[in-house]
Amino acid sequence: MKKNEINELLKDLAEDADIDDVVKGNETLSKLFEKDLTIDDVKNFLDSNEDGKKYLQQYGDTRVTDGIKSWQKNNLQKLIDDAVSKTNPQETPEQKMIRELQEKFEQSEKQRTQETLRNKALKVATEKKLPGDLIDYLIGQDEETTLKNLDNFNDIYSKTISQAIEEKLKGGYKPPSGDPTPVDESKMTDDEWFAAHQEK
Repeated sequence: MKKNEINELLKDLAEDADIDDVVKGNETLSKLFEKDLTIDDVKNFLDSNEDGKKYLQQYGDTRVTDGIKSWQKNNLQKLIDDAVSKTNPQETPEQKMIRELQEKFEQSEKQRTQETLRNKALKVATEKKLPGDLIDYLIGQDEETTLKNLDNFNDIYSKTISQAIEEKLKGGYKPPSGDPTPVDESKMTDDEWFAAHQEK
């Protein structure tokens, strides 16, 4: 029986009509309800009928989707965790301790190297009469880089001072005017007398 035949059969029924009576009154429908369906009837319907095939496809898709979701829920996180563990294996306590000691040793070596470079840079800066306040900015990763930085700074520093002196002298040197006021050395303390004679 086709759907349009069932629709035709049911279209004139009142809202409160008993459908059982209509089914029993129709020969095709009454045979469906009298007959006990076997598994072969169901298989035949699902294999040969278009509606049956559609239902079977939808049912299969739903079951497969549900199966995948269930598998993901139960297994996927474990597989991810296992893969992460293989690429980043967990450290044993001994491995962790060795790694931490190695990091401390490397940090200590780095600090020792920096201190050695700083001392060398201070010595060179003192010899070249460079300001010691800037030493930390001139220290490189090794002695060669540090010395190069100091040489570059020395060149720039010397040029800057020379330019400043030239700028000052452009207007010409003007010595202080008038004679210096004589100082009565007899009224000076020993420290003042010594300081005055050091300047001369």
